[in-house]
Amino acid sequence: MINITLCDDSANDIEIIKSELIKYSTDKHIKFNISSFNSPDQLIYEIQDRHISDIFILDVSMPGKNGFELAEAIRQHIADPVIIFLTSMEGRAVDGYKVNALRYVIKENLSRDITEALDCAVKAVSNSNDSVITVRRYNDFWRVSYDSIIYVTRVSRQLIIVTDKDGELVDNRGISEFFNILNDDRFIFIDRGCFVNIDYISQIIGNDIRLKNGSVLPISRRLMKTVKETLLIRWGL
Repeated sequence: MINITLCDDSANDIEIIKSELIKYSTDKHIKFNISSFNSPDQLIYEIQDRHISDIFILDVSMPGKNGFELAEAIRQHIADPVIIFLTSMEGRAVDGYKVNALRYVIKENLSRDITEALDCAVKAVSNSNDSVITVRRYNDFWRVSYDSIIYVTRVSRQLIIVTDKDGELVDNRGISEFFNILNDDRFIFIDRGCFVNIDYISQIIGNDIRLKNGSVLPISRRLMKTVKETLLIRWGL
C-alpha cells in the first residue's frame, strides 16, 4: 500500500487527479491510499497530527501558501518527501526543482504525463522503503536510512538513535521493538540497552568497541563472546 496525498484548491481538479490515480493503480496492480486536501494549511496541520504520506502531489498555484511554500513546510516535518508538482503554467518548472520535486506535470498534459511521473515516484518510494525507517518525535518525522544508523541506545524511557547524517534522533518505541523492525543482521546488541551497526565498528579494545565516529561503547560481559564471534566472522577472521 502506497499513501498518496493530494493538495489542490480546486475540487474539480482533485477529482480528475483521483481518477488518474485510480486508473494507474488498476493498470499497475498497485494499491493506493489516497487523501486529499484543498488547503495547504489544513495539510500541514494534518502532518503535524501524524499524517505521513509516501507521495505528495501538490498544485503550485493556491491561495495562501503556494505549492513551493507548502513543499518547504512539508520538508520541515518529513525528511526527503517524494513530491510531484501540478501546474497550469509551464514556466515555473525550474522553481519546482529548486525544492527537489521529483516531477513537474502540466495539468493540460495530465493524462499523458502522470503515468511516467507516478512510475518514478513509486520506484523512489519502493527503493526508499527497502532501507529506511520512519522516526517520529513530537510533530516531526525523519526517514532514516539503515546505512546511516551508527547505534541505538535506551536512555530512561526514550531511544537515542545516533546517525551520521541527522545527528541524534529520539524515538519513543522500545529498543527490542525498534531492533525487530530493522530486522537487519548488520545490527547487534552489545548490551541489553544498546545495539550498534557492525559496519561502523572499527576496533575492539578490551571490553569496549570503538566506532568510526569516535564513540567508545562498553560491551556487557554476558554478550562479549557473541559480539566478538560475530565481528570475527563479519571481518573474515
